[in-house]
Amino acid sequence: MKKQFNNIGFFLLVLLSTAFLFSSCENETWNEHYSEDAELVSDQTLWDVIRTNPNLKKFAWALKKTGYDKNLSNSQMYTVWAPVDSASTNNIDTTNNSVDNIILTKEYVKNHISRYKYSASGIKSAKITLLNNKVTTFGMKGTDYYFADNRILSKNLVASNGLLHVIGRKLPFFDNLWEYLSKDTRLDSIRTYLYSFDKITFDPVRSTPGDVNEDGETVYIDSVLYNSNKMFSLLGKLEREDSTYTAIWPTNAAWKTSYQKIKEYYRYYSTASTKYTADTLQRNYTRLALVQDLVFSNTIQKNPNDSLVSTAKNVFYNPQTLIAGAQKVTASNGVAYITDELKYNHWQSWNKKILVEAEKSKGRTNTWSNLYERSYSGNTYTGISGKKYIEVISSTTSVNPTVQFEIPDILSGKMNPDKTIAYGAAYNIYCVFVPHSIRTASPKPNKVKFSILYNGETGKVVTVNYDNNGLSYTTDKNQLTKVLIASNVTFPFSEKGLDSYSVKVKVNSNVSAKETVEFTRDLLIDCVILEPVQ
Repeated sequence: MKKQFNNIGFFLLVLLSTAFLFSSCENETWNEHYSEDAELVSDQTLWDVIRTNPNLKKFAWALKKTGYDKNLSNSQMYTVWAPVDSASTNNIDTTNNSVDNIILTKEYVKNHISRYKYSASGIKSAKITLLNNKVTTFGMKGTDYYFADNRILSKNLVASNGLLHVIGRKLPFFDNLWEYLSKDTRLDSIRTYLYSFDKITFDPVRSTPGDVNEDGETVYIDSVLYNSNKMFSLLGKLEREDSTYTAIWPTNAAWKTSYQKIKEYYRYYSTASTKYTADTLQRNYTRLALVQDLVFSNTIQKNPNDSLVSTAKNVFYNPQTLIAGAQKVTASNGVAYITDELKYNHWQSWNKKILVEAEKSKGRTNTWSNLYERSYSGNTYTGISGKKYIEVISSTTSVNPTVQFEIPDILSGKMNPDKTIAYGAAYNIYCVFVPHSIRTASPKPNKVKFSILYNGETGKVVTVNYDNNGLSYTTDKNQLTKVLIASNVTFPFSEKGLDSYSVKVKVNSNVSAKETVEFTRDLLIDCVILEPVQ
């Protein structure tokens, strides 16, 4: 029995010794692991670690100069990737105390710091958002860790409020498309216009509070600001780093030339008392037309070699012509092309086709008739806009019905005597008729005439009649008929954005009593179209 207990005691001793050895090995492995993962505790802040590192004097100077020594001394967690002084790209002049602090902060200091802790251990690849909102990568390539394409020289230097990694080169700073506008003096005109819509909002939740001043107000040592510029809803989120765009930025010369051309499309009628309003409308719509198609989201282009869709949803074919001769500039969220000439076709951009659906009641009037909205869901008659049209029926058997359509957003223009366009917009005007075979087995064609009404140079209504030289216009009883009312029509004044419109197209049935055997007085109208002359 005694021998048995001795054997048991020996076994327990061996077991405990083995457990102790394993425990010692595990502690060593744990220490190595968490040293590598930067989980050791330090009583030094990131600022302490950086300022005492003899190889980081330039970065320490920049932190002190911009006040970020205070940020890196508080309890908020950060990761810093600091470039060594010897790096050829680290061209910081520590003797230049007149350096712009805003630029130094945004393009150098914040370009190397991120919130939270990112350890060079166990992470293969991650996207990192820096304090200036730029996005870069951090992770392993081969056996080394890299910050973007910068190899980490010293990793996981522990501080009480984060981690420090030392890198071999300064990370290049790239402006995003919105920021670039402020850097290139050739773009003063477009920058002044777009930046005029800036609305900067302070976010106290994401900002880092500091001390309280003598008035009892919190002083923030790291302020987070947002720009809610309303142009972002038209052009795209150009200040965002998580989107990608192609922009065409006009130089001051291109802006001036385009402005002078486009403003002729936006001449407004004015009197002595309304001239300010007319000039304001012209200026506002001209500038809006100039910029609306300058940006293209790279994520929505289906076939960018053949066509591009702007953020304003307009389509441009042969897009290479738009950037021919332009200077390409790489941005952090896309590409900008700086051009001395905007090569947009007006009919693809600000001077688009105007289509008035006949079934829309707003601005529509009728006489000697009753109107009914009709729908069509079949396949026999193709091309009916929106699958809807109106039926205009004579109120009595002895009259010809009339219907009049108000035309919105006309642009101004003028023709030369030789029928070329002097300036602005000219239109070919059409009315589309639905065949009566859609309603009856014994269809008849229509016989119609038209009138176009608008405000002339004096502001008084001008009426121009079109009756096909007395012959009227006839429609096809079995298929849609697109009747050309008039070509190369210009209007002296734009009505873009107005509350009411003077331009109207009137459609008159023109069938005499004896012609009712051959023609019908009732009208089936799909739409009225004004196509810009190219």
